[in-house]
Amino acid sequence: MAAFEYGVGDVIVTYENELLARIQQGVKYEIVVPKNTIRIENPAAVVDTFVDKHGTRKVAEAFIDYLWSEEAQRIFADHGFRPVNEKVLSEKKEQYIDPPGLFDIQYLGGWSKVKDTLYSKKGVWYQVLAGL
Repeated sequence: MAAFEYGVGDVIVTYENELLARIQQGVKYEIVVPKNTIRIENPAAVVDTFVDKHGTRKVAEAFIDYLWSEEAQRIFADHGFRPVNEKVLSEKKEQYIDPPGLFDIQYLGGWSKVKDTLYSKKGVWYQVLAGL
């Protein structure tokens, strides 16, 4: 985004959170949201083998729990991430645009289907690379 802000390019395609964070810092943008777009979900997980090896399970699980708290969700929203906590989302609703065609990975058949469709040896990505 830095290059774009210095005048390189006319349009930038970026994630909602990156754009909102820059707007919150005072950068001016004209926002154009596509009618149809996919919801990006950022997972967080406790990795059993790591926490068991290092004896950090309790703190890791507490951190995961904290991520869902209203306090953490407000911090996420303050940095441009869309809260999943409904109360916090309603408090911050004015900063988000809801495209009419917002969908998630299940709309495309789930991760297994997308992985197979795009990245298997019969997948789109493989076919594109094979044609180069």
